[in-house]
Formats: sequence, C-alpha cells, structure tokens
Amino acid sequence: MIRRSSATISTLIGAVLIAVILAGCSSSTASPGQTAATPGTVPHVTASAGAASASASAVPSGSAAASVSPLPSASDALNLPHVDAALEDLLPSTSGGVELEKFSLTLSAYIASTSGSDKALYAPWLVGFGKTPDDVNLAVASDLTQQVNFIVHAIRVPGVDAAALSASFAATAKAAGWPVSSHTNWGETGKTLLEITDPDTATCGGLCAGYVYAKDSILYTVITDDPQLLLAALIQLP
Repeated sequence: MIRRSSATISTLIGAVLIAVILAGCSSSTASPGQTAATPGTVPHVTASAGAASASASAVPSGSAAASVSPLPSASDALNLPHVDAALEDLLPSTSGGVELEKFSLTLSAYIASTSGSDKALYAPWLVGFGKTPDDVNLAVASDLTQQVNFIVHAIRVPGVDAAALSASFAATAKAAGWPVSSHTNWGETGKTLLEITDPDTATCGGLCAGYVYAKDSILYTVITDDPQLLLAALIQLP
C-alpha cells in the first residue's frame, strides 16, 4: 500500500487537529473539541462516502504529494477530541492490519479545522432537516502513521432516517458540481454506495473519491484509493 504524505492526510482529517496533536506533544494540553480561531477549508468526502467488478476502476489511485514534515504517531495523539465516544465505537479500529486513531467533535468544529473542499456541502445538506453543523457530531478513524490510505467519517443526524440522509447528501453534492454515482450491493456486502468525487484535485491530493451510505441516522463516508481496504471497511461497518 502507498504511503500518503502528511500534506494530504492533514487535509483530510483537519490541519487544526494535527496542530492540537503537536501542541500536546510539545507542552500544552488541548481541551476536547478545541479548534482554531480562523476557519480553514474541508476535505472530504465523499466521503468524499460499487459492484466488486467495478471497484478497482472506480477507486482512483493517488500519487504522493510533496514531501513535508511527518505527522506525529498515533501514540502522540493524546489530545484529540472525543465528544461522542459511542459514535467512534462504530468505526473500524484497524485497516490493512494498521491500528487507526479515532476522534470525534461537532461537525462545525470539524469544518472550521479542515482544509478540503467538501466544507461547503454540510450546511446545505443539513438545512433541509432543520439542523446546522452545530447540532450534529462527526467521528473519524484514520491512520496517523500514514501506512495506509484510509479514512472513515461518521456523521450522526438524530431523527433523520438513512434514506433521507443519503438522498439529500447526493443532491447537495450534485448541486455543488460533484460527480455522483451509485453502486448497488458493493462487493456483495449488501450496502448501496454513493461514489462522490471531489472535483478539486489540487485540494484532495489524490484521495478524491468518497464512498457514502447511511444507516440508523448516521451517514458513513469511506475515503481510500484501495478497493480491498474499502471492502474490509464495509464489512466491519454497521
């Protein structure tokens, strides 16, 4: 599996969250949910959340971005926020044999801390449900050691059914100019995925396709360029 540069990973999981880790490693202790005063931009999705025969071609492979200072290891991530431990527990703990780091925060805090282009999707998506990014939580599982290209998000929207979450997110992405396609029973997992692609290739850094589905008021997005990691995640996820 390809190692991803820290530039791309920090884009996808939040530059400010990486700063929180670094601050904790050096001296101060960050409080849960801490974000920067100046919002950044988001990564995302799609994801950005396919039949097995089409999976290899559907998942784009990304080239490594420019070399930068490495991210702190997972053992250093002592100050990551955990506002919704139950949501974190729904996410995979490993990917490709690599242990994942989990954290959770409000969606608004995530939007303010990330540097990708899906930032613009979340508020329009939630408005139809009478909610804002302040009202919902997001959990993330990711490999901070950069051994695998894999990130999964879960967004809990209380009181909204799975079909409405998926359909509305697809409509919001299409309205924003993001290509959207549907894959029924991907890999015989029984899950129908929306493949949503970030058109801003300069921002997404190679991990541009997200694979999205919803269950029990939670929208899941798996971001990877490896079909086997995607399949393994879908088997583990609810």
